[in-house]
Amino acid sequence: MCLCRSFKGLPHLSLDVDSRFLLEYFLSDNQETKSRASKRLRSIVEKRTGILPTIVVAEIVCYVSDKRGREEATLRYLSLKRSGLTIADLTAEIAREAGLLKSIHPNIPTGDCIIASTALAKKAKILSDDHHYDEIKGISRTSF
Repeated sequence: MCLCRSFKGLPHLSLDVDSRFLLEYFLSDNQETKSRASKRLRSIVEKRTGILPTIVVAEIVCYVSDKRGREEATLRYLSLKRSGLTIADLTAEIAREAGLLKSIHPNIPTGDCIIASTALAKKAKILSDDHHYDEIKGISRTSF
């Protein structure tokens, strides 16, 4: 079953959370941005519509560990696990679709192709300010 088809026009009940959104939530120095991200995350958790791809967990842990150390990275990991977001495992089917997306869009990072494939599989929008998601057929993106 190919997930690389368009789901435009179908209702998007879920939001596939991108790493950039969570980095703003966890680490932004801009109070307005951090407040907006916090409100958005709270709403997503309350509505139980948030999807957290496992690749995003890895990206957050890596970035926070590099910038703030392993202890804070572990705290952020535990925070994500307890957040109420639904963690979406990287299945073989999602990995295959990510590989196909990467071959079509070589300039989009592999991690973002995995996030996009997860969104397609879950019929979700992607919560991100990354405009390259707009290049992928079938993906709907919403900013924070």
